[in-house]
Amino acid sequence: MFDAARAAVIGNKAYRTHVDANKLASEGKPAEAGAKYAEALCMYGEAYRLGNVAPNIQQGYTLLLLREGRFDEAKALLERQAKNKALSKDDWFQLRLQYAICLWCAGDLDRALETMGRAAQYKMNGSIYSTMGMFWVDKARQTGEFEEALKFNKEALDYDDEDAATLDNMGQLYEVMAASDAEKAAEYRAEALKFYEKAHAQKPRQITTLYYLARMCHQDGDDARARELLTIKDTLYFSHICPVTKEMMDELAREVG
Repeated sequence: MFDAARAAVIGNKAYRTHVDANKLASEGKPAEAGAKYAEALCMYGEAYRLGNVAPNIQQGYTLLLLREGRFDEAKALLERQAKNKALSKDDWFQLRLQYAICLWCAGDLDRALETMGRAAQYKMNGSIYSTMGMFWVDKARQTGEFEEALKFNKEALDYDDEDAATLDNMGQLYEVMAASDAEKAAEYRAEALKFYEKAHAQKPRQITTLYYLARMCHQDGDDARARELLTIKDTLYFSHICPVTKEMMDELAREVG
């Protein structure tokens, strides 16, 4: 009984610390945010060790493991959660979404899409559209086939044409299409730029958009705009589930001076 009560207290404290870390990250304080995330991760682990299997606590724990690049631990945790017969439909939805991200991080894109598809059978929301849209963009990069990726991301755009992640997915997709079709490269590239600009207007601190938009500006010879976009790079918190790393951003900054 004592351990159960302590587990609940520590789990709740971990969740609050996690929220505080998110706030610090959004305020442009990556070092402070990183320290808070590390603190929350330790507390989540302790709460779990003491028997706290509350779905919201385990979801937070899994997310931080993914952000820290501890993908095998996150996958094992999700597989243990899947044995909990008390999970609600919403819990299963979140579990499948996180498991799909785990598979994507491990490079198993086909299974990630399959798992996300199972989650989508329960409900379609912004998380499904933006995350699965990103998976389809990666699939298009791998195969050079764009029909399914374009179809899904246009559907996502119909669902929410102001969602920054969906706009970014469209930008990336058109940029990939431009690289594969010399005849339509200029047209597709203009579309990519348009979507990146819209994404940036909606969410100025979105890392992928900052990187790809700044890179396009650099390629077009507009280094002043690229430098302007990259000014905030040292105030961003980079996680291991972000496809753009701090090293990539720093390298681009060096290229544009």
